[in-house]
Amino acid sequence: MSAQETPKIPPVQIVYGAIVYWITILACLICMIGPVISVALPDNNVLNPYKLFTVIFEGKDAQTVWLEVGGEFPGGHFYLKHLTYGDGFTQFGLALGCSVALWALIAAAIAYISDKVYIYVILSLWVAFLVALSMLGIVGMH
Repeated sequence: MSAQETPKIPPVQIVYGAIVYWITILACLICMIGPVISVALPDNNVLNPYKLFTVIFEGKDAQTVWLEVGGEFPGGHFYLKHLTYGDGFTQFGLALGCSVALWALIAAAIAYISDKVYIYVILSLWVAFLVALSMLGIVGMH
C-alpha cells in the first residue's frame, strides 16, 4: 500500500485517541509523584506508608490493613478530601487513569455532534454513562 492509498483516520477517532493518550500520560505522572510525596512526608498521608507497606508485605487483607494502619476505611473516594496528601494525590491519579474512557467518550460524542452522526452520539453518551455508574460504585461486578 502506497502513501497515497493510506486510509484517512476519522477525526472522531483522533479526538478519542488524543484524549486517552494525554490523560493517561497525566495520570502516570501523578501516580509517579504521589508516592514520592508519601515517602518524603509520611505524616502527610491518610495512612503512614511505612506501616502500610509492612502490613501489606505481611499478606494481610484490605480490611485488616485499614484497621491496623488507618483505623477504618474512610470511603471509596476518600482521596477527594485529601488531594494534598501523598496517598490521596496518588489515588486521584489512579482514578483519573481509570476514568479516561469517560472523558474520551464525552469528547467523541461532541465530535460526533459536529459530524451529525447522532446514533454514535447516543451510543457514546450511553457508554460514558455506564462508565460513570461504575466509577461511582452504583454498578459493579464482584
